[in-house]
Amino acid sequence: MKNANSGALKACGVIMIIFGVVYALVGTMALAGVVSNVLPGHEAQEIIIVVLAYAIALLGLVCGIVCIKGITGAAKACGLIFAVIGLISLIYQQVAYDTFAIVDCLAMCYGVAIFSIASKVEKEN
Repeated sequence: MKNANSGALKACGVIMIIFGVVYALVGTMALAGVVSNVLPGHEAQEIIIVVLAYAIALLGLVCGIVCIKGITGAAKACGLIFAVIGLISLIYQQVAYDTFAIVDCLAMCYGVAIFSIASKVEKEN
């Protein structure tokens, strides 16, 4: 079972790297005006939304690398940060824009999954 949980953590790491790259690309395209209504708040070009989008993309890349390397303590911290930031973002967008962002929901779910898997791997070691 030890290898299965470690493999699951690495798989989540690959997903987080892909998530980070896609989030950065979509954020850049939304800022450039190529796509619209993808990330609420980008249309108004609110600076806080832009900064948070790129922070999430960078955190996704870092979290993915940490998960692939198997550093469980850092993976747990990244997963927890992702889950909390995703939840805050979901609540903010619901209150401020009356919308639901599936991207933020995925970020929250991946964060919870990474935290849970890293905790199991840590217990096994």
